[in-house]
Amino acid sequence: MLSEIQQEALNKAQTHGGKLVRWRQGGYWTYEGAVSNIKDRSPKVSDLEWYCTTNTIFALVRRGFMTMEDWENCLVIPEEAKEETDVKEL
Repeated sequence: MLSEIQQEALNKAQTHGGKLVRWRQGGYWTYEGAVSNIKDRSPKVSDLEWYCTTNTIFALVRRGFMTMEDWENCLVIPEEAKEETDVKEL
C-alpha cells in the first residue's frame, strides 16, 4: 500500500508524461514545467506548483513503481512491465 504522497507522486508523474525530474536546488523532485509565475531568478522549492522529496522517489523505486534513469530523471514503470516481473518471480 502506498502512502498518500507516494500515490500523489505517481499520479503526477503519470499525468506529466510518466516522468519526474530532480529540482536543481536540493533533494526535491517535480514534473517538467512545474514552475509557475516565478519572477525572480533564483526560485525556492516552495515556489513550485508541486514537489516531493527524494525519500518519496526512493520508496517508489524500491517498491517497483518507478525507475531512475539517472540522478536527474525517474520514470513510471508501466503496468505490463510490473506484471511480467511478478510472473518471473513466481
